Amino acid sequence: MVRSISSFGLLNIVQFLAAINENLYKLIAAYFLISELGEAHTDTIMANVGAIFVIPFLLFSSLGGIFADKWAKSRIVILTRFLELTCLLIALFLFWNHVSYGAYVILFLMASLSAIFGPSKYGILPELIDRSRLLYANSIIAAFTFLGIIIGTTLASYTVWVTDSHFVNAILVSIAFALVGLIVSFFIPKTPVVNKHKPVRFFIYIEIWDSIKQMWSIPLLFSAMMAYSYFLFLGAFLQLNIIPYTIDVLGMTDIEGGYFFLVTALGLGLGAYFTDRISQGKIRLGMIPISGIGISIIMFLMYWLYTPWWLIIVWLLLLGFLGGMYLVPPQAFILATSPEADRGRNFATANFLSFSFALLASFALYFLNTFLNLSPATSFLVIGIVNLFVMLPLVWKTLLFNHSRIG
Repeated sequence: MVRSISSFGLLNIVQFLAAINENLYKLIAAYFLISELGEAHTDTIMANVGAIFVIPFLLFSSLGGIFADKWAKSRIVILTRFLELTCLLIALFLFWNHVSYGAYVILFLMASLSAIFGPSKYGILPELIDRSRLLYANSIIAAFTFLGIIIGTTLASYTVWVTDSHFVNAILVSIAFALVGLIVSFFIPKTPVVNKHKPVRFFIYIEIWDSIKQMWSIPLLFSAMMAYSYFLFLGAFLQLNIIPYTIDVLGMTDIEGGYFFLVTALGLGLGAYFTDRISQGKIRLGMIPISGIGISIIMFLMYWLYTPWWLIIVWLLLLGFLGGMYLVPPQAFILATSPEADRGRNFATANFLSFSFALLASFALYFLNTFLNLSPATSFLVIGIVNLFVMLPLVWKTLLFNHSRIG
């Protein structure tokens, strides 16, 4: 059964605090930069913040996978939490001295630590719990990750407001979260080294290619990895298009539109949490196309039915719920079927491709909304249609094969 129920609980606390802190610092840094450089630079600052946060996942996810296989994952958890606290202490000094562009540097370092932490965060699960509980563990981790996003995003605005834009005081809140996360990480049991002789290859594309070849050879593993990675395309497009959608369709402000994404994040957390119960503890890849087709239907409804305004809250909550049900099964499948010595590397490859899809979502938004000059509602319709065609091959692969259920 479970080596220690509390071991998984401690890991979840650590990753939950990390999820809060990523979003908390990212927005505090953005507010700090706007305060230092002026509101006229808001668009540029937000674009820079978004890009700087994504780039480390493309650069270092594979390296994080190598570290997760080569060294004890529990040690990597502790090390990344220590370095997170160090980065935030440096940020405190930079904020105190009004070194505005230093906020970008710290954001890059924080995102780099997150990229390295990710493969260990998920790869350690089979070392802490029994394989039959992987879906449950992934459900809880995903649910608390999205809850952390909601809390971090909301807390950033509240912290800046309650401190009257005194950013030194605001960053102390982030430091407190990092300190608690570090302390808790010391109580996670030490895990074994699974492949200590694995070479560290800094040319990450060789490592990614080897990982893809291995996953291709294992039934459904490559398909699960691609389905998991593709999810970030849908999620990123929704996040980027929701504010233009609410401005264009509902006539709301950009700030009011931003709050709608919190509804989606809440739905994601709920969907992820209930996936284990809906699938009765089995890893059912058939939930991917079912949820994916449901996502397309909701996007169609967002095109046709958007009044009264509260209908949008219903659609976004359902979109998030279906997204949570979509996301968890491929996560658990990757962990359950990857060879132990390469589990971290395979999850890192999935993360690398995920953020590549996130960048593709940015290009898709520009192409549809700007180049073709479509309305945001029409763009949701187009992506919904494209998503249906993506789901059709997955119906065949996951519903008509016996390998689609593990438990």
